[in-house]
Amino acid sequence: MAELTPHALAMLAFVGLVFALFIWGRWPIATISLGMLAALPLGFTLFPLQIDGQAVDPTRFFEGLASPALVAICALMIVGHGLVVTGALEPAARRLAGLVAAHPRTALLAVLATAASASGVVNDTPVVVLLIPLLLAAARQAKRPAAGLLLPMNYAVLIGGMATTIGTSTNLIVVAIALSMGVGPFGMFSWFGLVALAAIPALAYLWLVAPRLLRDVPQQEQQLSDDVFDAELHVDEGSALAGKPLGKALAEVRGGLRLLGVRRGTRLIAALPSMVLRTGDRLMIRETALRLKELEAHMDAELHDLQPPTEVKTPAASTPSTPNTPSALPTSNISDAATSQDTAAEADAAAIEEGAATKKEPAPQPEKKTPSAVVAQMIVTAGSPLEGRSIRQERLADRFAFVVVGLRTPAPQAAWRSSSLADRRISVGDVLLVQGDADAMRGAQRDGLGLLLDERFAVPRQDKAWIAIAVMAAVVLLAATKTMPIAMAALAGALALVLTRCLSWEDVAQSLSMKVVLLVAASLALGDALAVTGATAWLAQGLAANSQALSPAWLAALLMALMGLVTNFVSNNAAAAIGTPLAVSLAQALGVPAEPFVLAVLFGCNLCYLTPMGYQTNLLVMNAGGYRFSDFLRVGTPLFVIMWGTLSFLLAWRYGL
Repeated sequence: MAELTPHALAMLAFVGLVFALFIWGRWPIATISLGMLAALPLGFTLFPLQIDGQAVDPTRFFEGLASPALVAICALMIVGHGLVVTGALEPAARRLAGLVAAHPRTALLAVLATAASASGVVNDTPVVVLLIPLLLAAARQAKRPAAGLLLPMNYAVLIGGMATTIGTSTNLIVVAIALSMGVGPFGMFSWFGLVALAAIPALAYLWLVAPRLLRDVPQQEQQLSDDVFDAELHVDEGSALAGKPLGKALAEVRGGLRLLGVRRGTRLIAALPSMVLRTGDRLMIRETALRLKELEAHMDAELHDLQPPTEVKTPAASTPSTPNTPSALPTSNISDAATSQDTAAEADAAAIEEGAATKKEPAPQPEKKTPSAVVAQMIVTAGSPLEGRSIRQERLADRFAFVVVGLRTPAPQAAWRSSSLADRRISVGDVLLVQGDADAMRGAQRDGLGLLLDERFAVPRQDKAWIAIAVMAAVVLLAATKTMPIAMAALAGALALVLTRCLSWEDVAQSLSMKVVLLVAASLALGDALAVTGATAWLAQGLAANSQALSPAWLAALLMALMGLVTNFVSNNAAAAIGTPLAVSLAQALGVPAEPFVLAVLFGCNLCYLTPMGYQTNLLVMNAGGYRFSDFLRVGTPLFVIMWGTLSFLLAWRYGL
């Protein structure tokens, strides 16, 4: 049995620490990954490792930054983003949505099959993000609960994502680590047949059984814009609320008000009826979007703190740059509540014009735009610059012609009482209620800030959708036929999208996730360090020695189950980085082919069905469908067992374990 050297022991302790940090979740994945890249070379510099009389070069752990796998992952993120920006998948998705309204049961099967197929060549998240609003709209039209559609669709996407090398970044990480350890190479469709066979009973379960298990999910009969949002009413200078007791102000509100607290400066003060409101106070409330606009008009308090310019260059300057008419801007069903705002704006303009006749023309001042009455919802998607940051940190009001007036999040609401709306940390799946210019909202969507949940907002650059589809098809064909390595094919595809102006360089920058880049490089470095110190060999030989009564088939099945349980609480990529070296060493210790054990890790890291935090798309559908934690456990557990059992049997059958 391999000797457990001090370096190997230190690496096992380091892996345990990394694993604990991933579970803890207090630090971002990118921060942990960067720490790994810094700690590994430093550790081998301070405590050199001698192999055959020569010290291991600490800079070898930076080689993952120039890995072909990392190049392939980045290029594929760019090519996949081209499909999203051009709306290439939208026509097919809309036809599916129409079918849901006409023939719900048949349509669900079509949705499952199409979603699973698409996610094999397109990143999972864009597929789910595209289908959520369309299926929600179709469910409302058909007067059927959306809960029976969204979660099965999400699981079908996850199943399809494990079928090819490029289906998820996790697959690429597993393949890259295995290749660096001498296992492979794997082709794009090397294990496609295994997943396709396992998908048959899994999709049948999602089609016939899962909707029945979701019948108890409360139906969201109201439209998305009628969901409740956290918001703040600002008592500005001149507001009728200033100087009024809180109890009297609330008594004048027709229909009542869900008041969560009052914030004065940075302090949360007791909301007593006798408390006198002051200029600058903020009423923290939770209401529907329609109700928020009504309260803003009737209470003489704004949902934002942007003030209109007090001086203008000429009377004509008071005319809005973008006409607020139905023909000019797509308004939501709550925009009618802004009539009083428009009337007030006209009165302000008239007063300014009257004053201009008696006053000298003031010096030109930079115009501070206030948001128009167009209101829409924007869901924060993975990779958004808002993820993990606050509205104030991203300076949205300065960068875009809209403001955030409300926030809806599936996370616990404790943060609402400890920080203002502008300072709350945003997470994937949160829904922002934004108010402002429609073109600015489209621009923010194009820049990757989030996805507008109003299907009337057109996806830009649809005239180039055929180019994005052709490029993706060419990349898949070249890689599948092994005409060109996947890294070269994907990089050529990304260049083609830029040259044909399907993507701008801003789009390219937006499509690249630094979190994924750092995690891939750190994963390769960690796998190399475990191997070079002999830690994985010691673990694998220990497992093999203590599992002599079990066949290799059962060991592979148990490894898959272990990775499946881990990945529901830890990042899929982190689980892959830890599990892949162990799988290779375990196979070598047993004297059996390493491929089935590598695939057991790959499959296990994709079985993220049990918890909402298991995968980012789980959070997206949880927010949109109103699911609870127990819904994922109830529906995901049978699916986990089906996929685990079927794939374990197929691996043993294919490789003769």
